[in-house]
Amino acid sequence: MAAYSLNSFSSLFFLLPLFLSIGLSTSDLISEVCSKTQNPSLCLQALRSDRRSARADLKGLALISIDIAESNAKQTANQLIPALSKRATSPELRGRYDTCAKNYKDTIDNLNKARTALNARDIRTFFAMASAALDGLDNCEDSFEGPPAEPKQLRDANNKLKGLCSIILAIGARLGYGGLN
Repeated sequence: MAAYSLNSFSSLFFLLPLFLSIGLSTSDLISEVCSKTQNPSLCLQALRSDRRSARADLKGLALISIDIAESNAKQTANQLIPALSKRATSPELRGRYDTCAKNYKDTIDNLNKARTALNARDIRTFFAMASAALDGLDNCEDSFEGPPAEPKQLRDANNKLKGLCSIILAIGARLGYGGLN
């Protein structure tokens, strides 16, 4: 019984550096990806807060990034925009919120298409759909070009989602050069 324990311990001792190097490689990959994004600190916080990132390769980080961006977009579309619309004082402002809700739906659809393309290893479509996801956010912002101004909460939500989408685009650029692992 003692020999079994000693053998198990020595096996773990030799495997520990392998496990540590895998973790460091993922951490380096996250740092590299985040350095190419619009908001590196948001990227690091988002990816490191998801426990799946600890062992993810580039494709895994892309899928995680899509999940995070989609969750954020759904929260804005289903909670923030309707709440702002209820408080709107004019039909024009409510119309702008309706436009933003439709734009966010398009963004969510494009994120889903990006996921499908990635799973099919179609990097060109993946990158195009990730780029198209940003169009919905730009269109939402464009609807507030004249007075009244875009509310700070919506502007902040749009900027955060843009930052999350930039993670997907940074990974897409890397996948375009290095391919899928």
